[in-house]
Amino acid sequence: MSAIKLNRLIISDIWQHKFLLVLMLCCLGSALAVVEFTHMNRQLTMYEDKILQHRDTLEMEWRNLLLEQRALSEHSRVEELAATKLNMVRPSGPQDVVVQEP
Repeated sequence: MSAIKLNRLIISDIWQHKFLLVLMLCCLGSALAVVEFTHMNRQLTMYEDKILQHRDTLEMEWRNLLLEQRALSEHSRVEELAATKLNMVRPSGPQDVVVQEP
């Protein structure tokens, strides 16, 4: 019989202080939300760092490609390739042809 009275006592006590129970559940929910949002924030920060590192890698590759393009398009290199691979020479005076626009 004492177990039945104890159960009734607990239920009646909870019923009397239901506002405190609701407040306790709200605090617990708020704490769990803080933990979840902190975890999400850390994951997003790590993802942002990864993306920024990838951006830096791409920028470095872009700079290297620009340098390579400048080196390959230098006038002296183009002249050398034209002379060696294509057997091209500069035209002399009589070989010059002037084209006039109509």
